[in-house]
Amino acid sequence: MTSAPWNWRVNNLTADMWRLALDPQELVHLEEVVAVVADIPLQHLSAEHFPLGPLEVRLEHLKDALCRGIGFQVWESIPVERFTLEQLRKIYWGLSPHLGSPVAQSYRGDVLGDVRDIGTGVSGKTGRGYTSNQALNFHTDAADVTGLFYLSNARSGGLNGIASAQAVHDEIEGRRPDLLELLYQPLYWSWQGNQPDGSPAYYRMPVFGQSGDGLACAYVRTNILRAQENAGAPPMTERQVEAVEYFASVAAEPQFALMEMFRPGTLFFINNHRLLHMRTAFDDWPEPERRRHLLRIWLSMSGSQELPQS
Repeated sequence: MTSAPWNWRVNNLTADMWRLALDPQELVHLEEVVAVVADIPLQHLSAEHFPLGPLEVRLEHLKDALCRGIGFQVWESIPVERFTLEQLRKIYWGLSPHLGSPVAQSYRGDVLGDVRDIGTGVSGKTGRGYTSNQALNFHTDAADVTGLFYLSNARSGGLNGIASAQAVHDEIEGRRPDLLELLYQPLYWSWQGNQPDGSPAYYRMPVFGQSGDGLACAYVRTNILRAQENAGAPPMTERQVEAVEYFASVAAEPQFALMEMFRPGTLFFINNHRLLHMRTAFDDWPEPERRRHLLRIWLSMSGSQELPQS
């Protein structure tokens, strides 16, 4: 077990440890920078075009929270109603490279993804949760850091959850060390249609590994449990299935799962190697302009922890 800051349970956290509101000076700065870059296409916008100004200290605190702290942080109170969608994209794209290098989120090469329901589902061979309205169990994304910018909420549902992978690991170690042992062994994962050219539709990777700063976690329940069905991977054993399902059940317990409904105008950043996140199912508005919509970015972050070879 470790006493590191990212090993937390819900009763260890207070809102002021992770929830921060941008102040008026910072919001004015965002408006000023967006006006300056109005004629620069998004694909040509770089960090140099987007000076941090009064946000510089805040960003350094964010990096510290992600790399050495509790592993996530939330910025609130960006007045999304004051900006066009293109301006909001520029705000997000302009801030993100100051934190890390954007990486592709799918075979389409999208580096600034739109999280909204387009009916893809999560279970099929190319299913992706971020383009469905279905519940997403606790999972990690395939990058050092995930950032989400909340633009509008659904009519109902869409509650978010966050949990410490280290805390879940330690709980399983105490209750079911036999299953924890299996989670350190390679499992088959489906690429979900994102495999490199010429590669099999599945790969092998454990859920947990140890290196450098300690524990690293990678977990997407459906990509593991459906690897045989969706990617032709060898079948799992009954105990492997039990271990994967047990991980999900422990992470969802109230003592581990911090549940929040983030408002429009919220920026959320999370370390994928140390924390898990989830979302409940949602029912959207009938009007297209009112439907749930987030912007998502995956970042490779300088100073992120050393990862195990596995």
